[in-house]
Amino acid sequence: MKRYKYIIFFSLIACGSEKIDWAKAKIEDAYRPYAIEKGFIEYKYSGEEEGKETLIFKDYGHWQFRSKETRAQNVPLKKIEIISPGEIVSYKSTCKCLEYKIVKDTSSDENRGVYYYDTLKGEYVPGNPYCIKQKKEVKEVSGIKQLVCTEYDWEGSIRPNAMYYVLSSIWDTASPKTKEKLGPLMRQFAKEMSIGFIYAAAIVEMPTKKDIAGKKTTFYKVQGKDIRIFLWNNIILGSEVISEAGKKIIVEAIKVDENPKITDDIFKIPSDFPPPVKYDTTSFIFKREKNLAEQLVNIYLSEKGANK
Repeated sequence: MKRYKYIIFFSLIACGSEKIDWAKAKIEDAYRPYAIEKGFIEYKYSGEEEGKETLIFKDYGHWQFRSKETRAQNVPLKKIEIISPGEIVSYKSTCKCLEYKIVKDTSSDENRGVYYYDTLKGEYVPGNPYCIKQKKEVKEVSGIKQLVCTEYDWEGSIRPNAMYYVLSSIWDTASPKTKEKLGPLMRQFAKEMSIGFIYAAAIVEMPTKKDIAGKKTTFYKVQGKDIRIFLWNNIILGSEVISEAGKKIIVEAIKVDENPKITDDIFKIPSDFPPPVKYDTTSFIFKREKNLAEQLVNIYLSEKGANK
């Protein structure tokens, strides 16, 4: 992977053609998920997972709306995600439930009482009944008779954005001198997060380019894995993943608009959706995401010598 050099001119740092006074900058100026201000992208899924996905973003990716509708192994999947610096809203569709059942957590002490299976958390918790009968019918799909869901319900959650929470706490407490060093590093960290930070040590930039939806992308390969990523302005426009079993999932942008008309309504929860389950900073799900974000940020800054 290419290494990047940063030139510091007192308190002004050149980031590409852009000069920023990092001492006065906000975290949103330093950490930019994408390198362009706004966009509208449509993706096509093929292989083991088929379907489509839409990405709409503004403010360099600080605000994002994602809508995904795919099918894998004849199982339909619908997801919506709304990301902002303050919070993340996630919704997924489930087949409409016709009958619920109270389920005891057999692994728990009887004194703990009755628990229910929470599909969002993937564990037994009080207060969310377990569905045992869904609205399905036998239909013929691609010549094969199978149970197919005929009506869906949406269930969602809302939680603080752990990555922004961690980055803001670092940036807001940093001295002006430290910010001079942190600013460019935050920009590069955002790019590596887009590529896939978990594979950072194994990612290699390939010499070939690939045109996707009229955009020339940079080709990255993950060593030791059959994974290919095609990046443009910090945005993944294409990916190819082949599992050890030989199953392939291909994602490729089919439309890219760099100057779409975007209204703020797109970043709001649809009015016909049920209220989301709310998780605060004391919740297990946030603490888990915060711990992961802290690990990723600390490892990256440590590797770059920012803590020296």
